[in-house]
Amino acid sequence: MSTTLSKLREYETVFVVNPDLADDVVNGEVVDRVKGVVAKMSGEMLREDRWGKRKLSFEMKGAGRGNYVLFHYVGNVGIVEELERSLRNNEHVIRYVTTLNGDVSDIEAKKAEVEKMVRDRAAEKARLESERKEREEKMAERGMDDRGDRGDRGDRDSDRDIGIEDDRE
Repeated sequence: MSTTLSKLREYETVFVVNPDLADDVVNGEVVDRVKGVVAKMSGEMLREDRWGKRKLSFEMKGAGRGNYVLFHYVGNVGIVEELERSLRNNEHVIRYVTTLNGDVSDIEAKKAEVEKMVRDRAAEKARLESERKEREEKMAERGMDDRGDRGDRGDRDSDRDIGIEDDRE
């Protein structure tokens, strides 16, 4: 496939797979089939992201949860129709949605851009995780629990200190 073709478009498709399926079934019957459709239609995968099992906002096809998968790809105009036909005919797919991200003139440049975005997101996630661990370590050093530095609410002992009697005794 040439790296500089016109009339190529960038798409993202998110689809939800039945959560009761084993991972090998999801990989073999659903994800590989979708990858095959993209390849058959002369498309180019930019990234695949598995979000895992998440709660659905409402029950669909008897499922309250779903296994989410994101495909980010470049292809000709007809690729979406074929991909969505394949998803519609697959009994394991609960729901899908495709968005058009724009036209692409250079696939290699788009791949580099997507890889940079993935690296930046991973670095940001690692930074946030590191900051969270540092906060937890500082709290543990100071002997604070998850309630902050308040510890107890303070109303139990202070009532006795000011002379309020407890009727429960």
